[in-house]
Amino acid sequence: MRYCILLLALLFSSARAETTAACEPAQSCATEQTLHLSWALGYGQRSNPLYGGEELPLVILPDIYYYAEHWFFDNGKLGSSWALNEQWQLSLVAQFNQEKGHFQKWFGGNAFQFSSTNFSSPSISIDRVGPLQASVREIRKRPTAFDAGLQLDGLVGQWLVQAVLWQDVSNTYQGQHASVGVSLPWQQDSNQWQLSGRLYWKSAKLIDTYYGIDNNEPFYLPRYNGKPSWQPQLSLSWQRPVSERVSLLAFVRYLHLDDAMTDSPLVRTDNVTTWFLGISYRMY
Repeated sequence: MRYCILLLALLFSSARAETTAACEPAQSCATEQTLHLSWALGYGQRSNPLYGGEELPLVILPDIYYYAEHWFFDNGKLGSSWALNEQWQLSLVAQFNQEKGHFQKWFGGNAFQFSSTNFSSPSISIDRVGPLQASVREIRKRPTAFDAGLQLDGLVGQWLVQAVLWQDVSNTYQGQHASVGVSLPWQQDSNQWQLSGRLYWKSAKLIDTYYGIDNNEPFYLPRYNGKPSWQPQLSLSWQRPVSERVSLLAFVRYLHLDDAMTDSPLVRTDNVTTWFLGISYRMY
């Protein structure tokens, strides 16, 4: 792990951000030396799959990104990129692990709900029935972890493709997680749409740290050791400009949780749904 951190630090210091091929207007790509700051006001919520977990209300959402010559910040993700060719770009990225957001309502990572892979239809949640369940109020506090990784972005025809591999560099859960996703943006009159699909993989160590029940928990709770998890997600987003700075927008996401998650006595549903409808004002 020590050598991995040194390697990541070396890459951060030597990588040079380069622009990729010009983007079509509907792709909403960021350009170098660009600051974007907007706030969306409306209403929505993100469901919580945990027993005793609180749903996250979405009322004011920031959308913040800045792309400089050598680095970028994009809604909680810090990185440095370089172009491999006209279609593909490799980035070294870092961010706080988002898993804690289900356990702590006001976790900082919950503020950033905008990303390049948002949206899908909500479904009816089905509670797991049985005596072997545990509330988040009964367990010890889950840790905050910091991840670093490699992100590959590409353009294949009209499809945007992304793959990310993350490693815990804070030595918190000592595991990895990864995802691969595709996204199709299109424009219909003044309406801008984006349909996305993504598959997440989370290591047994990550699942065990956040959803496992070990001997450090109260004795009356059922024990559970985490297993590797595969979690598919669908998302859809819509935006309609009203003026140069004001837009109407909406998004919805559906994340399916597999048995590695639902077998945990902490988890009561097999999905997480997120939706939001509001109006956005762009300051920069």
